Amino acid sequence: MKNSFDHAERIGVVGSPSSTNSLVLDILGTAADKKLVGSLSMFNFTQEASDHYALGQITEIRLRNVWSEDPTMRGLIRQKGRVDPITERQDTHNATMLVSSVFVKTANGFEPSMLGTVPATGTSIKLVNEQIMHDLLADYAVELFYLGKAYGSTVLLPMWFKHFGFEEGGAGEAYHIGVFGKTGSGKSVLSKMLMLGYSRHKEMTMFVLDPQGEFAKLRTDPQISEILAKKLSKEVKVYDLHNLVLTGNALFRKVLTLSGFFDRLGIYLDENQARAADQIESILGGKRPGLSGIASATKPWDYHKRETFDAVHRALQSEDVLQNIYTSKELRERVRSALSVANSDDLYDRWAKVANLFAYEGRKEYVKIKDLTESVTAGAKGQIIMINLSETDVPLNILWNDDIRMIVINEFIRSLTSEAQSTFKQGKALNTLVVLDEAHRLAPREKQENPEFELVKSTLKDAVRTTRKYGLGWMFVSQTLSSLDREIINQIRVYIFGFGLAYGIELQALRDIIGGNEEAIRLYQLFKDPQSTPRQKEYSFMTVGPISPLSFSGIPLFFQALQYTDGFVHANASTLNHLRTTP
Repeated sequence: MKNSFDHAERIGVVGSPSSTNSLVLDILGTAADKKLVGSLSMFNFTQEASDHYALGQITEIRLRNVWSEDPTMRGLIRQKGRVDPITERQDTHNATMLVSSVFVKTANGFEPSMLGTVPATGTSIKLVNEQIMHDLLADYAVELFYLGKAYGSTVLLPMWFKHFGFEEGGAGEAYHIGVFGKTGSGKSVLSKMLMLGYSRHKEMTMFVLDPQGEFAKLRTDPQISEILAKKLSKEVKVYDLHNLVLTGNALFRKVLTLSGFFDRLGIYLDENQARAADQIESILGGKRPGLSGIASATKPWDYHKRETFDAVHRALQSEDVLQNIYTSKELRERVRSALSVANSDDLYDRWAKVANLFAYEGRKEYVKIKDLTESVTAGAKGQIIMINLSETDVPLNILWNDDIRMIVINEFIRSLTSEAQSTFKQGKALNTLVVLDEAHRLAPREKQENPEFELVKSTLKDAVRTTRKYGLGWMFVSQTLSSLDREIINQIRVYIFGFGLAYGIELQALRDIIGGNEEAIRLYQLFKDPQSTPRQKEYSFMTVGPISPLSFSGIPLFFQALQYTDGFVHANASTLNHLRTTP
């Protein structure tokens, strides 16, 4: 390491005034014309009689020429343009450096430390190169993964994605992740690269709620699919949301009520509809055999059968059942009349569309939600499971609208959270990451008028608060910070910001998250719109949190994403070729 540092390119020295928060650098004349903004730089210093190396990124370059600021000189410059030897030769360049990590040399190698003092003026600042990075992080080499290069440079920025379990190499808890950026900022592609980083862990399972089919492309990309299947032994499964089978009488009652079935029977008030649902549950449970002919409890997956409906239809017309719905004889007659007048085939069609949500017959690639979430600790452990939310090819024989979509999503979140809690009670971690693309649709900041939408947000917020210690993490991919629920944003541990958040309320939210670090904000505002260049697009990101061995101090890191897929696969060839197992 010492030899690599000595041979690295020197660009400047520590100047004054400097502090442990940020350093002022005096740039050497030989480096004044270099592209230094964003560059990874480092210096060597002594602290507590130990050898330390500090790394950081240059966030800003400033030029000053005190002679040219003199009013007389300004006049001459105005007339001549240049005044030798004042202009250019007397220029001084200063830079601001944010120190993101400090390492101390010990008998066991390099270990994390802190910048507890300010190095002396004149301390050499050198550019980090690949050899220095290799020497410094040699002990962590098997953990490293690369999403991009340090902003404005060619040096790969090392990152690590630890699994959420208690075993060796694990974080011992889940991390909630947020990826934010405007449309076209590269956030979806970066999220896929993040997923591949976690895919190296054999025991780690991933779910993706995919509203646009973006993540399902992992299965169709020949290069990525080969890596997942052959090198990482990861199977990618895709389920349509409408093929997730619901379970339980409580859900059946709820969906039947929302379907308008009781309105067709002339039962309008919520209280009476609840009583009617109680009676139907009693009938299906075999508690009214004399009226319905159902002598034993009917399974929910058999509710769709015509004989089941006919038994319910017959029992609902009996006085004993109607008395439990309405006390008024007139209202009971209204229901009985509606049942006798209504076309039974039409009523059955409405009933069947609800019941088919709980059935298996005639549904391809179906899976019970409970079986899907329980499979995380059983047969599907270590898989990548996509849930397609895009409303394509919905069969006509099921009831499907926004309310039902939210009910199914809510049941999935609730069931997965319950499985995580159960696993934790057994002394284990679920070791699972759930990716929510377009997360602001499921957890918007504003209160939703639709109660089913609001219920999903409430369930998700509760899950984010409680599942971290269970080993269940959530990754939110969203276009803006302001559109996502504030409580969820506060629970996020790793933030990644792409282009498009540098103005208005987005900038204020960004400033709050990074603690008002104005140097970092100014560098973030330099990000180019990826869509503004006609050539190969460059996607720049700022990250905060324990995502890199160089970011344990909480200072933001800046990087440009690798070209997907070739550049990404090439940079991670050694790690993507080997599945990491836990003892």
